[in-house]
Amino acid sequence: MSYGRIINKNMIISINGKIIDQKKACIPVLSKSFLFGFSVFETMRTYNKRVFRVVDHIKRLYESANILDMKPLWSPKKVCKVIEELTEKSKYKESRIRVILTQKELIIMVEDLKEKPASFYGKGVKLASYPGRRSIPYAKVLGDAFCYLANQYAVMHNLFYDSILVDPDTSYVRECSYANIFWVNNGKLYTTDKNILYGITRDTVLELSKKCNFKDIKLKSLLKADEVFITQTTSGILPVASIDGNKIGDGQPGDMTKELMKRLNKFVWDK
Repeated sequence: MSYGRIINKNMIISINGKIIDQKKACIPVLSKSFLFGFSVFETMRTYNKRVFRVVDHIKRLYESANILDMKPLWSPKKVCKVIEELTEKSKYKESRIRVILTQKELIIMVEDLKEKPASFYGKGVKLASYPGRRSIPYAKVLGDAFCYLANQYAVMHNLFYDSILVDPDTSYVRECSYANIFWVNNGKLYTTDKNILYGITRDTVLELSKKCNFKDIKLKSLLKADEVFITQTTSGILPVASIDGNKIGDGQPGDMTKELMKRLNKFVWDK
């Protein structure tokens, strides 16, 4: 089974605030975003047709731009306004929103959100380990081929949901290619806070957990954890059943993972 995404041909595409037919949507070939991948992005989603933590997403978007020393023409306020206008026009039950910001362009794509299969939450997902680290950990940069390759490694093997990035110099686990990672040992929750992209869903879980310990962990120790789960915008919390074929705990979602899933679902849907 492949977990890769298929681009939705019916998505709404906006460039610089104007909705454009997908076949005609384009940017100049001499744009730095095309030539060098000099652009930043955010992926958001709606719950009950409201964009979840949109202000926090936009804040991180501009923090990423600042790390690249990028000076966008579009202001955060205008970006929020365009997102709001597009989601209001969307007829999807729930939407997945991708925002790309370059020095001159604002590109927003809104599409129907495809929820993950119930089995991913009930039984957990399988992860693979992948050596390497993101080139700019704290920025969400569009031209990050490494993360794409790490994710495709998992997808092409048809058994894994995503890849865990393992620092080849230290053997420390940092994050997944498109998700943050948590683990549980002896009833205590842990995650790392070094050299990672600080996820918006990760931040929400930290708030809901009340108590989380920050610690580095090596892959061999992670394999012995009582529970492991990952967090990402479109999926919330996904329990991890195994890593590289090694069962985590008893191979089923653990008690703390299930409790945090319950809290998160209540938080996002009841708001």
